[in-house]
Amino acid sequence: MKIIIAGAGEVGTHLAKMLSYEYHDLVVIDDDEQRRKQLALNVDVPCIAGSPSSFEMLSQAGVEKADLFIAVTPSEETNIISASLAKRLGARKVIARIDKNEYLLPSNKEVFVDMGIDYLYYPEKIAGREVVDLLSQSFSTEFVDFANKKLKLIVFKLED
Repeated sequence: MKIIIAGAGEVGTHLAKMLSYEYHDLVVIDDDEQRRKQLALNVDVPCIAGSPSSFEMLSQAGVEKADLFIAVTPSEETNIISASLAKRLGARKVIARIDKNEYLLPSNKEVFVDMGIDYLYYPEKIAGREVVDLLSQSFSTEFVDFANKKLKLIVFKLED
C-alpha cells in the first residue's frame, strides 16, 4: 500500500515507524529540518523537504498513486489543506489531524466531505475518552504507562 505522511513530528514519526514494519511504500513530507533529522534517526523512510500543502511536493511524493494520505503536521490548517489537495490530486483515502472539537459536529460534517476529507483525527478527544474509560472502571489492577503506551490511530469517519 502506498502511504504518504504529511508531518515528521512525534505522531508522523511514530506512524512511519509502525507502518514501515508492515512493508508499506511510505513517504514522509515535512518542511522542518530538525523534524526531518529526528525522523531519519528513528525510521528508514524517504522524507521530502517541503510543505505538504505544495502541489510540487505532493506530486514529488506520488500523491496521484497514494492509497492513503495522513496529514499530522503541528498545523491544523496545513493538515486540512494538504489532505484536501491530496484527495483532489488522486489519493484514495485521506486523514487530517485537527485541533478543534467543533469540526466533529454533525452540522460541520458536510464541509469536510465536500473538501474530500474522509477522516478526521482529534487526539485530545481520543485521550479524553481513554481517561474517562480508565476512571469508569470500578476496580483495576492494571498499571498504565502513558509514556510507553503505543499510539492508537483512532479516526472519525465523515461519510456514512
